[in-house]
Amino acid sequence: MLRERFSRPLAEAALALSESTREDAELLRADLWGSRVHARMLGETGILPPATARRLDRGLREIERAVAKGKFALSRELEDVHLNVETELVRRVGRDGERLHTGRSRNDQVATDLLLWLREELLDLEDGATAVALGLAQRAESPDGSIVVAGWTHLQPAQRVYVAQILGTHALRFLRDAERFRSIRERIVDCPLGSGALAGSSLPLDRRRTARLLGFRRPSPSSLDAVSDRDAVLETLSALALLAVHTSSLAEELVLGSMPEVARVRLADEFVTTSSLMPHKRNPDLAELLRAESGPAIGRLVAHLAILKGLPLAYNRDLQVGKPVLFEGVERARRALEVLEPMLRTARFLAPRLATGDTGSVELVDALVVRGVPFRAAHGRVAALLRKLERSHRSLRELSPSEWATQFPELEGPETLPSAEEEPERRRTEGGSARRSVRALLTEIHARGWIAGAAVRTERTRLARLRRSLEAPISLRPRSNRRTS
Repeated sequence: MLRERFSRPLAEAALALSESTREDAELLRADLWGSRVHARMLGETGILPPATARRLDRGLREIERAVAKGKFALSRELEDVHLNVETELVRRVGRDGERLHTGRSRNDQVATDLLLWLREELLDLEDGATAVALGLAQRAESPDGSIVVAGWTHLQPAQRVYVAQILGTHALRFLRDAERFRSIRERIVDCPLGSGALAGSSLPLDRRRTARLLGFRRPSPSSLDAVSDRDAVLETLSALALLAVHTSSLAEELVLGSMPEVARVRLADEFVTTSSLMPHKRNPDLAELLRAESGPAIGRLVAHLAILKGLPLAYNRDLQVGKPVLFEGVERARRALEVLEPMLRTARFLAPRLATGDTGSVELVDALVVRGVPFRAAHGRVAALLRKLERSHRSLRELSPSEWATQFPELEGPETLPSAEEEPERRRTEGGSARRSVRALLTEIHARGWIAGAAVRTERTRLARLRRSLEAPISLRPRSNRRTS
């Protein structure tokens, strides 16, 4: 630790509060990438002798290889990822390693590391949300999508729709999530490195060269902002909260649909559990866990907002507390998406017995409107009749021809009322429940999903090319289950 300014070491309890090595493991590869680029720039500008810069780069590459082999652990006594890397570099190349920190501060380092790390994670989140959206669209196009069920408002039967429209609507939400992640990622264009502690540097740093080598568009325009800005973190936490809300809504429908009394969905055995007491139980536990994720996701957003609230410019140590909030949010969202996609792919959507409820009453009102009856008058007449039929436990479909003629002389007869299977086709407005509109919805989902997938592939190729130019690892955080769009 940097304690030359003080006569005593940091108190043990203070060190425990201060050190961040556990969460900083997430940033290790990003920190090495930034350090290698910084060393190269120092050599190219002549701030360091080129031979010294090359020696620093070789040492950092050796550390990268050790990290890849799992042979580099962060020491708690060195407080953070930055000092761990610098100390190891000194051990490998000698006193020249102490030159690496020339022209930079841990303040601009951590800001840069966070953006490098976040850019990669947003790609995974965009990819995962797109996969869920396209999976829902594919299920909507399967035979299950043609099933007619009662759409709900207030959890009461409202109007009948195709399962395809329900699945397609959930898919739209996840597509918007993917597009939000892309929007955040595409705004990560300003490189903080070279901003120093808060005011830049008197050394002739080539910040544009650094920005280009790290894949940014330009150096950050204000050094004060560069070290204190956490907008991308907050925007990500906001998008994660909304993703979790969308996941929770879908999971709730899976839980309710799994009830035998509702019987709209059957989750595969891989995604249900049984009771420790009651062997007959088939519990949608995984869907319940997905449903619960929205609470912590919303809490993480509020927590980070509260950390930033009222902070003066520029860097303040409060910002360190926000790192694990972000890391946890991203990790839990990734896990949720990795469970949700196969859960939906293997689920079966069922054709429940359609209740005899009078969901076609809306079409009856519309038929009266077409014949010149004011909407409010038509609505009142149908509602009064439904109240009367309810007392005798009858439905509109059970009216006799004479009763029909008495109640609705304007109409031709009971055939005005659609059957349960016909009902969705009556609503042919754009975006409505008819097959034509649902097909248009699914076509749009596939088109936007293709755009999202292409954007992910293009950006991954760009970043991989940048890292190959340094002979750096292709991924900042390799995972065996990384999606390929």
